[in-house]
Amino acid sequence: MQKYRCVPSVYGHSAEPMPTVEEIEKHYRESYYQDPTGQYSKSYDRVELDYFEDRANVALDFAALHGVAKGHAIDLGCGEGFFLKAAQNRGFNVFGVDHSLVGIERQNRDLIDSHPGRFLAGDIGSTRHFEGVAFDLVYCKNVIEHVIDPDAIMARIASYLAPGGLAIIEVPNDFSELHSAVFGDASKEELSIFIPPVHLHYFTTKTLPELGRRNGFSVLDCFGDYPIDHLLMEDAFNYYKDKKLGSSAHSLRRKFFRYARGIDLDARIGLFRSIFMAGLGRDICIVVRR
Repeated sequence: MQKYRCVPSVYGHSAEPMPTVEEIEKHYRESYYQDPTGQYSKSYDRVELDYFEDRANVALDFAALHGVAKGHAIDLGCGEGFFLKAAQNRGFNVFGVDHSLVGIERQNRDLIDSHPGRFLAGDIGSTRHFEGVAFDLVYCKNVIEHVIDPDAIMARIASYLAPGGLAIIEVPNDFSELHSAVFGDASKEELSIFIPPVHLHYFTTKTLPELGRRNGFSVLDCFGDYPIDHLLMEDAFNYYKDKKLGSSAHSLRRKFFRYARGIDLDARIGLFRSIFMAGLGRDICIVVRR
């Protein structure tokens, strides 16, 4: 088995050595989401479905805040299709691309059936899908940390955007200052968040906006999600040390998003924006425009 190191990089930290394209393809082919027996759940309860919708609507709120509330929306790495379902419910024409459509076929088959030709299986890094179609909103969640060259993906994202269009890029917030406080001097290679060849790059609230600016985007806004990692500061709630606590931690995250959906829009925007500004959020997002 390949031994990886975690080294500082322009992205924050990265795995070294970088796996080959063939090694990555083998990994995804054999063990990841496109495998029908892999990591997608076969069913979700109503509370979990509400959580997916609540998360998606936060991103859509930020898009609307910056002038994009309708038009063509594409999810690059569309997974099970929950973001696109929420976007369609808000009036967008939706499109999706992923390595495999197993997830969306299982969870949101109606999107595919009602929009033939708008959902494609393929590599978002090597092909510009839907030639001739420009997008008002490009959503890319938990993708660029998986690829060898995130800058190349940013160029691909730019190629999809219509004039005035927005992209929302979401990644895990790894090796943050909170993580430093929690894990102390522990070697990064020893931490469970270091998981090559699944995640190759590890972004922070400082390096993610830099990625946008370096690739010719204006960074209009930033926001984070529920800072679930704060639970690691107390052993009684530390779901890394006690895996049985994981479901309770996730329940807190779901309840947080449900609460946030019920508060005033300006307060909600300010809440998620402030989480990012404090360096928190298990996932972090930038809203960018060319």
